[in-house]
Amino acid sequence: MKSLDFVIHDSEMLCGIISKDFSEEEANFNLIGTPLDITSTYRSGSRMGPNSFRNILYSDNFECVTESGVDLKKHYRIKDYGNIGIIPHNLSKSLQFISEGILDFLKLSLPFLVIGGDHSTSIGVAEALEENSHSFYLIYLDAHLDLYDNIMENPKSHACTLRRITEKTTFQGATVLGYRDFSLDQIKYAKKVGLEIFSTDNLMNVPNLYNFGFQKAKALISKYPHIYVSIDLDLLDPGVAPGVGNPVAGGISSRQLFWMIQGLFKGLGRSHLIGWDIVEYNPLYDHSEITAFIMTKLLIEGLGSLISID
Repeated sequence: MKSLDFVIHDSEMLCGIISKDFSEEEANFNLIGTPLDITSTYRSGSRMGPNSFRNILYSDNFECVTESGVDLKKHYRIKDYGNIGIIPHNLSKSLQFISEGILDFLKLSLPFLVIGGDHSTSIGVAEALEENSHSFYLIYLDAHLDLYDNIMENPKSHACTLRRITEKTTFQGATVLGYRDFSLDQIKYAKKVGLEIFSTDNLMNVPNLYNFGFQKAKALISKYPHIYVSIDLDLLDPGVAPGVGNPVAGGISSRQLFWMIQGLFKGLGRSHLIGWDIVEYNPLYDHSEITAFIMTKLLIEGLGSLISID
């Protein structure tokens, strides 16, 4: 055995750009997980999403260079704060903890990424923004409108997320992208409060989703300086992203999502993005980790698109 060299290789999370060891002073982006699926109405399991996703990020399978040539290692030091504590069967307290965690991020004045967890996570984020008197415009990517007033007598269900956010005093408006499962009452409410909504069909008929996203972001930041982006993975067709809680057939492809996010984030830039979340990842239904690999690519391309290389 003398001729063998035993080496233990410890992978770095996403090429070393994400670490729990970065100090607050050296970090320029923050990450936190919300293992929350108390309100899941179909397939529970998204509470396992944050840690399962981190396991993928520890893989050596990825190069941290975007398709446009941005080397993330030169631009990012993302501090991973771990997961916010969730109390099973106590949604109000869990959302309070999420809000308190996001409030701490807002005090650091750095953009942040939240990995869910179901979409009720975003209610906690919005409550933090309201508590901080932080005005915001929302870009909401989802197969559902999430505008129910309550589901099973729960007004803070993941299916009520956007409804609750529209009621926040610091909420300035929202653009919804990719919905295809909805009730007519939700459409009526969306029109009543002035939401801009684009169905999956609308997106499918856009000739260039990158340009669509870029122009949309540029138009928004001319009116609203602070933008929050929420991405529910069920926006995607379940044929390419099966690992979600409430799949809806007929969604967009992963490539179409990447184009749209690249355009949106390029248009927003780091100075206008408060933060973003990626929610509803359910590893229990993610065969061969297909959805997790899409998430990783989405993370790489999203972060890279915030960087100007012009």
